[in-house]
Amino acid sequence: MLDHTPEMIRSGSTLAAHRAITSTSVLAALALALVACGGSSSSSSPPTTTRLVSASAGGTLVAGAARLTIPPGALAQDTQVTLREAEPHHAGRAARFEVEPHDALVPGHEALLSVEVSDSNPKVAMHDGGDDSLEDVEVEDRNHHSFKTHMSTLGDVEVEVEEGLSCGTPSTCTAGQECDDGACKAHDDGAQTCADVCSIGQECDDGVCKTHDEVETEHGGAPGTCSPSCATGLVCHDGMCSAHG
Repeated sequence: MLDHTPEMIRSGSTLAAHRAITSTSVLAALALALVACGGSSSSSSPPTTTRLVSASAGGTLVAGAARLTIPPGALAQDTQVTLREAEPHHAGRAARFEVEPHDALVPGHEALLSVEVSDSNPKVAMHDGGDDSLEDVEVEDRNHHSFKTHMSTLGDVEVEVEEGLSCGTPSTCTAGQECDDGACKAHDDGAQTCADVCSIGQECDDGVCKTHDEVETEHGGAPGTCSPSCATGLVCHDGMCSAHG
């Protein structure tokens, strides 16, 4: 009788290897299917940035449409800070941004949070993410539709956007202009942005922080006014939309 044992062993090994390859292919296919269906958290996670911010030097974090600047001396110690975009907790809001750890600022110091909105003719309100009270709002960069608020404590902010007044249908604005709450004003999508959020009372104009009055004058506006006008519930005071009347 011929001994087929070696051949049987080889056949068994080949079959086992084939089954292993088939199983691996199936698992790989399942993994791809999960990614395609959103099963991978990395592809669907909201924009989030975490970094160690020096107490002496301060720093700026960017996550999605938000930019957070913590000035030098605003933290008591070097602190791991997180900025993330999240789903709004209230109807009618455009976005929510969360900052951790809460209440990390030294009393008497403030951080600055700017948000770029997608609307080209917006009036913006910002709400405290905890009690939903209105916050003060300023223009941060009119070329890129960015608005900011100042924070005496780190926390969460929700953004509400209203449509500004129309410049006609069709718009009467010419090339190089954009409707700004009913008035056609110079606009430059290609203007440079500022690395940090500008200080209170200033805004970014082509990469340089200038006072609101400087920018208003250069764009044909009147010093001390708010352009665009303030959103519902806010009152203009010297270029800032104030929540405190």
